[in-house]
Amino acid sequence: MRKEVLRPSSTGTWISYRGDGMKIGEVISASVLSGIEVKLGLESPEGLKVGYPIIVEGASYSFYCIVQDVYIPRSEVIDRIAGSRAGEALIPLAGHEGVEGRLFSPRARLKPVQLIDRDGRLGEPETIPHYLAPVRLAEMADVEKIYTPAPTSLPIGNLRGLKDFPVPLDFKKLVEKPFAIFGRTGMGKSILSKIVCCGILGRGVASVLIFDMHQEYGMFSRTDNSPGLKYFFPEGVEVFTLDPESNREAKPFLIDPREITPADIIVAFQDVTPQMVDALYAVQRRKGARDLPSAITEATPEEYEGKVHGGALQALQRRVERFGRFGFVQGTTAGDAFYQMVGLIKAGRSIVLDFGRYGHETMAYLFVANILARRLYELYTEGKEDYPRLVVFLEEAHKFLDPRVAPYTIFDRLARETRKFNLILGLIDQRPSRIDEEVRSQVANRLLLSLKDPADVASALAGIPDRAVWEGVLSSIPPRSALVVGDAIRVPTVVEIMEYGTKRMRDALGKEGLDGAEMEEISRRAEKLFE
Repeated sequence: MRKEVLRPSSTGTWISYRGDGMKIGEVISASVLSGIEVKLGLESPEGLKVGYPIIVEGASYSFYCIVQDVYIPRSEVIDRIAGSRAGEALIPLAGHEGVEGRLFSPRARLKPVQLIDRDGRLGEPETIPHYLAPVRLAEMADVEKIYTPAPTSLPIGNLRGLKDFPVPLDFKKLVEKPFAIFGRTGMGKSILSKIVCCGILGRGVASVLIFDMHQEYGMFSRTDNSPGLKYFFPEGVEVFTLDPESNREAKPFLIDPREITPADIIVAFQDVTPQMVDALYAVQRRKGARDLPSAITEATPEEYEGKVHGGALQALQRRVERFGRFGFVQGTTAGDAFYQMVGLIKAGRSIVLDFGRYGHETMAYLFVANILARRLYELYTEGKEDYPRLVVFLEEAHKFLDPRVAPYTIFDRLARETRKFNLILGLIDQRPSRIDEEVRSQVANRLLLSLKDPADVASALAGIPDRAVWEGVLSSIPPRSALVVGDAIRVPTVVEIMEYGTKRMRDALGKEGLDGAEMEEISRRAEKLFE
């Protein structure tokens, strides 16, 4: 079947046509280390974009490449006439040919990422093509050789530059080690996170735990009414809430004050001074049977005279008073909600913890996430039982993993140790440069949306071969596109993230449409949820 690709017209625009891969240029220089430079035979460079897949036809191999840069080389002639009214009349740039071909051609720099030999075998790019090797747009047949889906693969979007080709991500490999979704605010992190969660559950490779600060992941998103995880997996996802008044369908989740440790308080407030830390641990040592917040509230400067700074103790007490705003911090005789949650995880269920009215309280998020992750870590690592694989998604990861705070949290140990205990960390963040370097080094797969800050770009790509090459790509890709790097995908790839909607996700997951009874039940639950 002949495929539809793009072709430049005589006016320099691109039009669709059906045919074999078209030649867009020729190789004029090449280096294993620096990549391939191409002189383009296009009247306008505007149809070729960073991240597009390209094939260079060598004598023995096809070089599968990614567009690293598109540029126009400096010309002394153009420099002289630029700004003059007669410039375009003197030298008509479009289609102007000389005895050596087009005089003013754009260039492209390509990054080879895979070799394809004549038998279709794949290999690393350890050689270069010859001068004037033809360069063409990649086609479906080319990319199908590169991206071979596994039984545990699902698409997360389409290949940039070849919109009809869905890029498979191996979710089994993704959840074997810590992974990260990094990108600036507004670039599509939330949508990509939902798609990744659906892929994990759709392939049954793990359960997930989501701290749902903005009520995005339950039945429906409160922001845009898009379907959540429970919509697609009604029997596989259970919703707990810190705010039963705003979510009557969810199970209440309470935190017993006796479970609170000094580290939970340090992480929650993030502005605790060294003197306050000393006071905190001094109270912890002498609290007896009391819970820690009560012991801090009841402490007097006279009781700790000579042991802690009086001003530090008072500052600590002012902070701990804020816990009084949290209705979910209370003792209960109804049983520990944490063990209800663990029982569901052991049964293969996933958990969404809805924050309700506390969703805008950063302190509440830091506090709850640290307590819950710490208790899970203790349970998974004590070795008394084998627990199923669980992926803990951590938004605003830098607030837990900043080098100044990380020693007090459980998350640095989660990143370093727990892949052998089936507890996996999924980081979601817009400031990767503020995440502890050792933690970043444990991340095996990265789904990277656009980043602009040089420190964030460098940190997001730290440890990746040819980092300088990918820095330019990462800085250039548009919103809703991601550079995917790691062992869950064959080669580094720029993906245009799929639309997240009911039909699109059900098609990707291979799910049939809901029957009338299921729709009625979902409608009933949604009405109760938003009453």
